[in-house]
Parts: sequence; C-alpha cells; structure tokens
Amino acid sequence: MSPQEILEHASKVVPTVGIATVYRTVRALVEQGEIVAVELPGEPPRYERAGKDHHHHFMCESCGRAFDIDACPGDLAHMTPKGYTLRRHEITLYGLCDACVDDS
Repeated sequence: MSPQEILEHASKVVPTVGIATVYRTVRALVEQGEIVAVELPGEPPRYERAGKDHHHHFMCESCGRAFDIDACPGDLAHMTPKGYTLRRHEITLYGLCDACVDDS
C-alpha cells in the first residue's frame, strides 16, 4: 500500500489521522522490520508486510493500485547475458484490476 492508501484506510477508523502520522508509523514499522518497501518502476515506494515469500506484483493502470502475484516464472538465468550472474529479479505486470475492468 502507498502512504495515501494507508491514510484512506486508517481514516475510516480514526477520522482525524493525518499523513504525517502515517509517514512516522511507516518509518517506525520499516525500522522494526515489520514492513518493507516495494519499489515499482516509476512509482513512489509502497509497503507490504515483511517476511513474505518471493513474489511479484500487478499494477492497475487505471486506479494505480498494486496487487501481489503469488507466482514466479522461476529461474531466469537463461535470459542473462553470457558471462553475467543473475542475483535476483522483480517482475511487474500491468493492466486493469477487476474493479476497473467492471467500470469500463
């Protein structure tokens, strides 16, 4: 979730919560190892629970929400240039989420 998404959800429970409180809480949770930053190309960081198994993300091009994809194509070393060593990979899929598909 982005800090703005966190604020939107939190304000349903605590209407007076502000974005500064969200950022302070996010920073504290990152420092405690409870959440980790998710870097999606061209986007500000989002955050998810720490300790998840390796996974990828789907980004809705309409609403901007990101979703976990609990799958991986596996070893991509065969795509690495000759003489290079692959250490990790991140894959982001782009399209429309189910809510945005229904709206179109």
